[in-house]
Amino acid sequence: SGSDFEATIKPTKSSTQPMSGTGIYNFILMRYCCCIHPFDLSPAFPLAALSVSTLQTVVDEWLDSYKQSQKAGLLALINFILSFSRAGVVSDEMFKSLQNAEIISRLTKEFNEDSVSYPLSTTGLQLKRFKDALCEFARVLVRSCQNSLIYDEYLFPSLLALLTGLSDSQVRAFRHTSTLLAMKLMTGLVEVAQMVSVQLHTAQRRYDVENSKSGHESASDRLEELKATISELQENREELSSMTNGIFRGVFVHRYRDQLSEIRAISIAELGVWLKMDPDNFLNDKCLKYLGWTLYDKQSPVRLQCVRALQGLYREKEFIGCLELFTSRFKERMLSMVLDKDPDVAVETVNLLLLIQQ
Repeated sequence: SGSDFEATIKPTKSSTQPMSGTGIYNFILMRYCCCIHPFDLSPAFPLAALSVSTLQTVVDEWLDSYKQSQKAGLLALINFILSFSRAGVVSDEMFKSLQNAEIISRLTKEFNEDSVSYPLSTTGLQLKRFKDALCEFARVLVRSCQNSLIYDEYLFPSLLALLTGLSDSQVRAFRHTSTLLAMKLMTGLVEVAQMVSVQLHTAQRRYDVENSKSGHESASDRLEELKATISELQENREELSSMTNGIFRGVFVHRYRDQLSEIRAISIAELGVWLKMDPDNFLNDKCLKYLGWTLYDKQSPVRLQCVRALQGLYREKEFIGCLELFTSRFKERMLSMVLDKDPDVAVETVNLLLLIQQ
């Protein structure tokens, strides 16, 4: 069809006729969202009403539909995600015939930014409930796919390509929502990559032990099995690295300096998570510089997220060596922030400096 949603698809067999993408999407809404339409501006936005266990059930049932039909399952997921920003619905025909940019362009034309609010633009408890649910949805989605579907070369590349396009949209609702989701998906992918690295290290160690045995003690079949496992884990790690690098370059690098302070804060907060979770790949001057630059952000909520991210790093004694250049470069700025006009930033900066001094 030419649509860049459609990567190489491995054929799947099913004894039943799968629903269309929009059919699955409507099924999810009807079954789990109490028939509340996602475009309804009522405070009871569907996703926020779902418990953690119900979110897991939604993802599990969606996975069943995806295994029956990858295209229909992906379209259902796309529409479910688009509903978070009050976007329109992508029809089966649009999905089959249009490129990402064309779909986003059509959704943009149909979206009236002056008259439509979206969940992340709300405040108070309503915002917290929705944001928590959206973050949990991303976590559950990655964990539910981590053993197989994350590597099918279709689902996540297609989903991340769409989110990358939406994160560059002029429509605030699209940009804000897709950035948060992309950041949280990346955190999930980084977590999976860490687990794969541990598995790879274990498999390599077992192979070395087996290979060191004398000829009559080592089993060639066992060695071949371990070699195959190592090869598969290496491929998985490379695929995860490709996806996380794509999100970092395609979303984070542009959105950490977004005109909307909420988007900048989201990006910097999540960067702090990646630096701490995967220091081998992220705790370096190329990534730390974004935290340093953000210490000068004009909006105090962004500075606050930056200081808190740094606190998480300086608490880890093994990171101190990697942070020496950063400390030297931005020490004066951090010292000046104890007099920040925002008292929360000032207090957290004092706490940060105490950690650095230890």
